[in-house]
Amino acid sequence: MKRLLSTLILVALAQPALAQTVLESDFTISVPNGSGDPVVESTTLVPLLAGTCYNWHLRLGKVKGDIEVTEIYRLPAAPETWGLSEGSDIVVSDDKLSATSTLSLTPEDGWIASGWCVSEGDPEGDYTFEIRSGDKLLETFEFELRAM
Repeated sequence: MKRLLSTLILVALAQPALAQTVLESDFTISVPNGSGDPVVESTTLVPLLAGTCYNWHLRLGKVKGDIEVTEIYRLPAAPETWGLSEGSDIVVSDDKLSATSTLSLTPEDGWIASGWCVSEGDPEGDYTFEIRSGDKLLETFEFELRAM
């Protein structure tokens, strides 16, 4: 009985790690087109056009309740401004090249997602999102913002 109880405790402790298993991932952009309905597509090439949004998506296995992840967003150069409000929970690095956010996300059919939008003064180049659950790296998304 003692061995069984120990095994059950280990399985219970392992449950959160199982819940953080990535089954699928996607990276999408949403480009305004003037008609009110943006054009949405899966791509890693983001037009350097103010108002264009880019989002990472993860489908996780065996998810129950909200999921807490850390998003580390890295830029190729410092933007003109981060545009964050006073008291924001987003932590910008001293060199202004990255921002770290702790997000509590509610899965929809196992999917969680987050992202940012292009602003005037954002630099052209290679960007990354690193998504973590605790110390576990769930996914790294690499993409490029390019003037078109």
